[in-house]
Amino acid sequence: MNIFRWFKGKGKSAPSSGMEAFKKKYESFKNLLDANNDALELMARLESVAEGDFVFDIQFIRSRSSSILAKVGIIVEELNVLGDNRYEAIKGIYEDLQTKISSEVSTVLPDEIIPLALPLTQIDRRHLSQVGAKNANLGEMKNRLGLPTPDGFALTHAAYHSVVAENDLTDRIRHLLYTIDPNNLEELTAEGESLKTAFREAVIPTRLREEVTQHYQQLVALLGYAPPLALRSSGIYEDQEFSFAGLFLTRLNVSFQDFFPAYLEVLASQFNPRALVYLCQKRLTHREQAMSVGCLAMVPAAAAGVMFTVDPLSGASDVILIDATWGLGPAVVDGAVTPDRFFLAKKPTLTLIDQHIHDKPILLAGLEGAAGLTTMAVSGDQRTKPALTEEQLLTIGRYGLQLEDHFGEPQDIEFAIDPPGTIVLMQTRPLQVLASQPEEASPAFEQERHPVLIDNGTVACFGVVSGPAFVIGEDQELSEFPEGAILVARHTSVRYGMILHKARGMVIDIGSATSHLAILAREFKIPTLVDAGQATTTLRSGQIITLDATHLRVYEGEIPELLAETAKKTATVSETAIYAKLRRVLRWITPLNLVDPKLSDLTPAACKTLHDITRFAHQMGISEMFKLAEQASQYDIQSVRLKTPIPLNLHIIDLGGGLETGRHARFIPPESITSIPMQAVWRGISHPEISWAGPIPIDVKGLYSVVSRSLTAAPAEHADFWSRTFAIVSRNYVNFSSRLGYHFATIDAYVSDTRNDNYITFRFKGGAADEVRRGRRVRFLGAVLKKLDFEVEVTGDLVVGRLWKYPRELLEEKLDLLGRLMGCARQRDMLMADDAMVDRYAEAFLAGRYRFEGEAGSVPSEKIQERHSS
Repeated sequence: MNIFRWFKGKGKSAPSSGMEAFKKKYESFKNLLDANNDALELMARLESVAEGDFVFDIQFIRSRSSSILAKVGIIVEELNVLGDNRYEAIKGIYEDLQTKISSEVSTVLPDEIIPLALPLTQIDRRHLSQVGAKNANLGEMKNRLGLPTPDGFALTHAAYHSVVAENDLTDRIRHLLYTIDPNNLEELTAEGESLKTAFREAVIPTRLREEVTQHYQQLVALLGYAPPLALRSSGIYEDQEFSFAGLFLTRLNVSFQDFFPAYLEVLASQFNPRALVYLCQKRLTHREQAMSVGCLAMVPAAAAGVMFTVDPLSGASDVILIDATWGLGPAVVDGAVTPDRFFLAKKPTLTLIDQHIHDKPILLAGLEGAAGLTTMAVSGDQRTKPALTEEQLLTIGRYGLQLEDHFGEPQDIEFAIDPPGTIVLMQTRPLQVLASQPEEASPAFEQERHPVLIDNGTVACFGVVSGPAFVIGEDQELSEFPEGAILVARHTSVRYGMILHKARGMVIDIGSATSHLAILAREFKIPTLVDAGQATTTLRSGQIITLDATHLRVYEGEIPELLAETAKKTATVSETAIYAKLRRVLRWITPLNLVDPKLSDLTPAACKTLHDITRFAHQMGISEMFKLAEQASQYDIQSVRLKTPIPLNLHIIDLGGGLETGRHARFIPPESITSIPMQAVWRGISHPEISWAGPIPIDVKGLYSVVSRSLTAAPAEHADFWSRTFAIVSRNYVNFSSRLGYHFATIDAYVSDTRNDNYITFRFKGGAADEVRRGRRVRFLGAVLKKLDFEVEVTGDLVVGRLWKYPRELLEEKLDLLGRLMGCARQRDMLMADDAMVDRYAEAFLAGRYRFEGEAGSVPSEKIQERHSS
């Protein structure tokens, strides 16, 4: 619900008197301070949660962000009450942020509202919550960027939910994900297989069957033939916060008569053991389990590959890396072959700068007239011929630059090239990039005791680890893999993903740094060496080894000198998908852009986050309260006069709790003040060594400047020469605004036991002397204020000091000193004959010499000490 409509419905009645108007403003100010304090506390708690070590779900983020939005909404509304709606612009900023945050935490729409299927021509990133990141990115490429992509349609998350509901699977899925134990692979596999069977045997809802048939017929009409399809998973978080690389099933070359069994197989792949372990490690719940499926016309690829728009290993942002091979793309990402590798320089123009061509003995192709793929031999010199021409490489590279610019971060892009040579982009996703490693020599150790066993390969994830090797065969049970071992395998199979939480490192004979397993290794920060050649025949199970993936070596034995720290065996809590969701929400909440200490950028347009709004509103709220004394004459406000020999003509307006109850006399003594900040100010004003009356020494030039100013002053200025001094007070608040002669001084302060609410603002302007002497006085005031820890601005004859978020006791001390400072500054502008007096006056005040020794009538410092001690 819009917070401002709630306020309007609540309806604040117009004040019936001036005093009520003041009280309403003060009430709004207190509400603003309370809401500001609550909002900042909520923000701090939510930000601390984002650091990790806390378990929560989307409902937690939704409720906490809603609470923050509600508090900031109160702040915005109360600021406009204080400012008589002069801050309407901040409402639009708030509502825009409210929309952005709500879109991040909103639940999926009901299934009957979301279509079960959408054509790819109608999909872009706005449909991410319906079709997942993989399909949304594909639609973004096609419809916003006009890049070549396959034709097809997507089954939405609503389609998944319709299958789950039709077959009563919700409770079974929830129970499995809540009770999953990644270390009990036997039980996990059994329960996963049971759910996979339930999905394979599931009944397809009639509505879903009808919509799929309709969309396939439209695809046939578009292409002019009945294409086989590629069915590709697109989960809520897949290819977004986390890669899920290779964990879910992709079915290729599927005829329409086999569509629904293949679709159910893709849905069932969520319950493969390796996928379940990954989901457990990422702490996803059943609510985030929904899966969309992209249904794309097959591209009979003559060649295919993967492009990284930065080098994922070195992190070099000026290089594009492309791996490619003959046939369909799974041969690259699954590590079936060692692909050709190409490097493109981005600047000054896109250029092929290096290439490594490998023997490619096999390729993957679709079966003729049947679902599935087949492996075919590559004959003759085609095996060592580059899979891509230079022209194709440059075109693919230009697509990569366009996608990197559009998505604003490095991209991992899959592509295929059909027999006529047309490049088709199959998907794009954020690229996980390793931090570049400094070039430094390995530490010294006894190499005789630790011979090099392997000294070649490609780093897939940097790092150094030590432990027992575990050489795994193709048919070996992964349940036998021991905790803390280093996996040694022939190929980069994604099935090893289910034991990554146990593995300390990996050494793989054949594979690429762009394979799915390599992506998972980087995601989980597991040091990994791929394309190592003969690791499975060189190393033996149980042998203690040290893997230095950074320097492409495997040593015999444990080498403490190389081990900086033990590799983390599991992803931390803060790496989970739900934490990534929280961080996306926080980008609209907690960053602070309004950091100018002079407050010169405090405008609604400068507010980019809720934190910015709180800072803006807090400062503007203080400014509005600062003006209250100026507005006092506009209202018929009941006040009482302070009975004191000090000639301040001080009138007090009590907003509640600032004076003793039961006091209705026209004159009250200082002892009746109960306002905490006003008590502190008065202690300073009434300090025995502070003089508010009587003559002060004055030189001839100083007197002449006063006479000149008096002669040129406007009549109104003369009339108000001894105008009233107002103090607007409450238990925790004071606005003390005085005018003595030609200068104005105002203290605005809130002092309480809640430190975040506390502040002091002090302003002093004007004087009787000429501009130069007035300038010297404010520089004296500024010098003292800086020593008292105030943030100070001096402009002409105006000095402004600000202090906030100090504890109550310290603020009371500062207010006491401000009271003394105002008295000491009285008419001193007429004495400031040279600049050196600025420092002398500041030094004297800070030393407690308030009569400024050397002036006529001043009291020697030893006399002051006697009076203080007595």
